[in-house]
Amino acid sequence: MLSWIVRIIRRIKALRHVEIDGSSSRFIFAKDVSIRCGKGSKIIVRNGIVRIGYPLPGLMRHAHFPMSEITLAEGATLIFDGDVCIAPGATIYIGKDAKATFAGNNFISYNFKLLCNREFSFGRYSNMSWGVTLIDDDLHRFRTCDGKKLRTVSQPMLIGKNVGIQMNVSIPRGVTIGDNSMIAAGLILRQDIPSDSTALGEEKLKVKHGFCCGPTPIE
Repeated sequence: MLSWIVRIIRRIKALRHVEIDGSSSRFIFAKDVSIRCGKGSKIIVRNGIVRIGYPLPGLMRHAHFPMSEITLAEGATLIFDGDVCIAPGATIYIGKDAKATFAGNNFISYNFKLLCNREFSFGRYSNMSWGVTLIDDDLHRFRTCDGKKLRTVSQPMLIGKNVGIQMNVSIPRGVTIGDNSMIAAGLILRQDIPSDSTALGEEKLKVKHGFCCGPTPIE
């Protein structure tokens, strides 16, 4: 009972951070969506309807995590600039003073993860399949064994319009993906992709003979 009360209080508090621009704009989220908003953070909805935590229309249902979690740290901004559907099981974290933008007409499938600590932009008519993980900057910093700081360069993640990201893709650092490109299933992407391109991660299959898997024989 207490968890339901806490969830309702959080939903009411979260709605205070939502700005609706346009008479036809809506921000709709399912009962299993938890939203936490830090001081000065805001969710902006323009020119469309945002649906979070509902099955995607016209697609088969998937098994998924039971909750969706959206967290905005202090001063963070999350912008939806058109119709956006995000299926159940999403984890979205926008760090302090960071900004994430979905340009509209975006369909994002089940168990999506976004960690944005700088800037993230997802272009119009771009879509993602299930199990996609995106990180622009994880804030990890490295040192040598003697304690010297290594120079690191962080950059925003900018994904163009009409981009398709297939299932189980991971992008663990900020990159730029050009318009009309596709990122193939299962790829770990660490470099920029130009417009009108397809990114593949194919490797030659190696088969070793004479080895097997099974129970250890009893001597």
